[in-house]
Amino acid sequence: MIPTAAGLFEKVPRILRRHSLMKAWMRLTREDPLQLVHIRDNARGYADMSDGFLRLIVIEGDYEKDFFRIADALLEEGGEFLDVGANHGLLSFGLARKLDQRVRFHLFEPNPKLLESIEKSHKLYPSMRAEINAVAVCDEDGTISFEVQSDQTGASHITKDGGIPIRSMRLDTYLLDKGVGRVDLLKLDIEGYELAALRGAELALKNQSIKAIYFEYFEKFLVRVAPPSKLIEFIDSLSYEVCFCREADLIKQGDAPKVTVRQGLPGHGLPLLPIAGRRVPSMTDLLAIPKENLVRV
Repeated sequence: MIPTAAGLFEKVPRILRRHSLMKAWMRLTREDPLQLVHIRDNARGYADMSDGFLRLIVIEGDYEKDFFRIADALLEEGGEFLDVGANHGLLSFGLARKLDQRVRFHLFEPNPKLLESIEKSHKLYPSMRAEINAVAVCDEDGTISFEVQSDQTGASHITKDGGIPIRSMRLDTYLLDKGVGRVDLLKLDIEGYELAALRGAELALKNQSIKAIYFEYFEKFLVRVAPPSKLIEFIDSLSYEVCFCREADLIKQGDAPKVTVRQGLPGHGLPLLPIAGRRVPSMTDLLAIPKENLVRV
């Protein structure tokens, strides 16, 4: 049996893992670009190898290590995980292999082209408790316009002009409908609409029933909704502390005082650094935790 591009190039030396070589192999074999990729450890899932960004999973062989390090700690005792902007669902499936039935997964992905991929991966995890929601998360319940980027699915986003009609939902509505009283980790990666999503979760945030928010901070896209500073201000106004959490950001900041989740709560020991008074890179991932749940180390 001829190996897929993903299967073949995961096994060759890093220096040979090139976009051009992977694309040439797929042209030669005329294989389905939706292929099984290694996420981490023994976790696998399906992703589209015609997408250059997703090919990096194979080429770099080091997928989202900061997220998994943090999520493993915050979900170590189980609970509810909201994967908003799931794309192919690889973050959820990477967690499911390790955490299995301890966690209930809620995946939100409005791009209809990705639902088949998510369902295909889900079959690899028969004991995984997962709710797969074909909706866009924002600050209104109803219908919004959604622009699908065919060459890079992760760049698809809500739009005011054009696009296709997609059902939209507020997280407060969803949590009430599902009877979810506590969210142990909310992950947000929705191409600049993070503020809109959090506005739609304002009740849960005010009650601090969302215990941690791992979100993409990308100024280029955040301006689609408001100046980037407005996202941080909104989170701060609800008594959450926004922190650097990625190893590269912590190293760059030097040996500044850090905080962690207080003892007795999941995530205790994670090194975090509040962003207050510091320059935030134009593109990174940040973690927000209720201030009362943090202590200095």
